[in-house]
Amino acid sequence: YALLGENGAGKSTLMSILSGRYQPDSGDIQLKGRPVRFQSPAQALEMGIGMVYQRFMLVESLTVTENILLRGGPIRLSANHDIRRIRELAERYSLAVDPEAPVRDLSMGERQRVEILKLLHRRADILIFDEPTAVLTLSEIDGLFGVFRRLKAEGKTIIFITHKLGEALEVADRVAVMRQGKKVAEAKPGEINEQQIAEL
Repeated sequence: YALLGENGAGKSTLMSILSGRYQPDSGDIQLKGRPVRFQSPAQALEMGIGMVYQRFMLVESLTVTENILLRGGPIRLSANHDIRRIRELAERYSLAVDPEAPVRDLSMGERQRVEILKLLHRRADILIFDEPTAVLTLSEIDGLFGVFRRLKAEGKTIIFITHKLGEALEVADRVAVMRQGKKVAEAKPGEINEQQIAEL
């Protein structure tokens, strides 16, 4: 699901509400037909909703595995077991990253993969990406879209905030446009083109 709109339209704010970072002033969130309210991102993640922000939330001095296991308390690292589990998860989703590497030594694309692995390790079913292609090379973008397709094939939901209209039409099943805090349009890619999206 691609979410489009100009700067200030409310895309990131809305998704930050959905992922528990901000509290809504009004309205409600329904998950699987039931109303929910999250007091924190950790609470949203317990319910299967996680967000990969534009600015990564990683501790550079820790390893990939330590960052994935970090939840606000001491890390109980069962080295071989945890490293093996994260390596298997990375291979399953083609998220190439060394579980033992310090985050400070990783490229932006690799850091993004760590953020995705953090959500998958905690069994997120709804993954929100805020401008994920802005920091990636063209080959890394292709790799990310491959990850999107694998996640979708497993029944997970991807919400993809972007300004890149071509990418939205290429990868999304549905495209929504926000303006001034409201959804003004929603369509399947075959029903709308870049010019129409730009006008909206």
